[in-house]
This record gives sequence, C-alpha cells and structure tokens, in this order.
Amino acid sequence: MKQKVYPSKIIATAKSINVTKLPWILYIDKKLLPTCGGIYFIGTDQEPTAYIGQAGSLKTRFIGHHRKTAFEQLVDECGQKDVKIRYWQAPLMPKSELVLFLSQLESYLIENSKTRFNYTANSLPKTPFQSRHRTYYGPIYVQLNKLGEYYVPKSSDGTSGFYFSLEKIHMAENAIKYHSPTFIISSGTWKDALYEYENNLESEWKQYSTLYFLEVKFQARWINYVGQGGMEDYVLSGNQATFYRIFLNEHPGFKEFSIKYLRTGLTNCSKSDFCETLLNLTR
Repeated sequence: MKQKVYPSKIIATAKSINVTKLPWILYIDKKLLPTCGGIYFIGTDQEPTAYIGQAGSLKTRFIGHHRKTAFEQLVDECGQKDVKIRYWQAPLMPKSELVLFLSQLESYLIENSKTRFNYTANSLPKTPFQSRHRTYYGPIYVQLNKLGEYYVPKSSDGTSGFYFSLEKIHMAENAIKYHSPTFIISSGTWKDALYEYENNLESEWKQYSTLYFLEVKFQARWINYVGQGGMEDYVLSGNQATFYRIFLNEHPGFKEFSIKYLRTGLTNCSKSDFCETLLNLTR
C-alpha cells in the first residue's frame, strides 16, 4: 500500500506535541472539556494514547461518542482516577482550514502511535493474552442480566433457567441441541451490588463503574413456554445448575470478552478464549 504523504506543517506540529505534558481532565469529568477544537488523547499515565481523536469542539465531541463503550471499559479496567483525556488546542484558523488540518494531524498521529482503540496496523493487540488450549469445543452461551433481575431459581431437582426473548429462539434451540454450558452474568453499579449482596463485597471493587458477577452455570436442556393473558414468556432451562458469585472484572481477558459478547440477552460466546476461564471457574 502506498504510504500517505503529509504536509510538513502537519509533521512538525505532530512532533511538537508532548502528550504527557498536555492539559488533561479525568474521563469521568469530560463535560468540563473546553469548547475549542483540537486533538484529544484518551488513556492512562502508563498508556496515554489508548485512543487518539480530533474534534472541532472538544466539549461536544463526547456527546454520543462511537467509542463510548470502549472508554467505559477502560475506566472499569483501570479505575475512574486513572483514565484521562489529554488535549491539544488547535491554533485559530478559518473553519474550512481547521477541519482539514485536524483530520490530517489526527491521521498522522494515529499512524505513528501505539493505540488500542483506533484499530490501525500499529494498534496494540486487541486481546492481551494468547489463545489457549480449549477443553470444550461445542457452543457456549451467556446471558447478561442486571443485578437483582429475576431469573428462574434452582429447584430441588437441580434445574435452573432464565427468560429470553422470542428473537433469540434459534440460539436457545441450538443450546438445547448440544446441551451447551450456559452462564448467567449479572452487572450493575457498586450500589446495585451492595443492595444485592449487602456487605459481601471487596472495597477495591468501588473503582469500577460497572461490576460483573458470574451467577449461574447450567446445561441447557429444554424451553418452557409460560403463557398468560395472551402473552408468552420463554424460559431456557437446564440441569446440573450451580450458583456462584464470582467477581469477573479482574480476570485477564474479561474486558475484551465483555465488549464483544456481553449484550443484554442470550449470546453465543463460543469463539472467545475467555470461555475457558468461565469453564475453569465453575468446574
């Protein structure tokens, strides 16, 4: 691929930017950003350029940012007091010139930096761990609930399950076909967890904006249809159910797993190496 050629002004400006000495605010205080245009860098002191972006207005750029989920996961991983937005203020120039200038400067900086969330050829690996030997090769499913959200409790015969939407029926049927290991993971804030688990929490978990707990594992066996008043609820149930309360945020590889697979509802997560961790935690 032909290498992109940048104007000398762009190269000189980029080389003059010392990211570690730029003004900064905490990511959680992003509403305090100035309204000026410029380049921003999101990261920690150890990894200051996890993401590089540009904006005509730094303050409004973070309204509905397309990488919001990734940034919040970085906060979960590193803590609210460690993730910063460093910013470089662009010089005054006509708006038409500013747009092109910032676009070229951002592109040059990304190409010549190690980033995690820009997904370029020079980006850091998306997963910080090596693919491991798998002990289970069939489909594996995970259901994300909010902390305290109702699921079907374990009965005396060792069965359990959870409600799922009709649009996930194909996944539920496939889980039954292979008697798949199925996990229930709950998420919520520190206050949610404190309400649900009372005082059985570690104080250092407060640093995470969202806490994740592995709650239940069972083998999918059947679907129950519970109808009332013309409405039907679908319940994926199984046996060999075991209940846990395992805090997941601190486990290697969980951050990437949560970004890609932890969506509300039933999800096939078989391709993730973190499945092996889930299986090991519940053996």
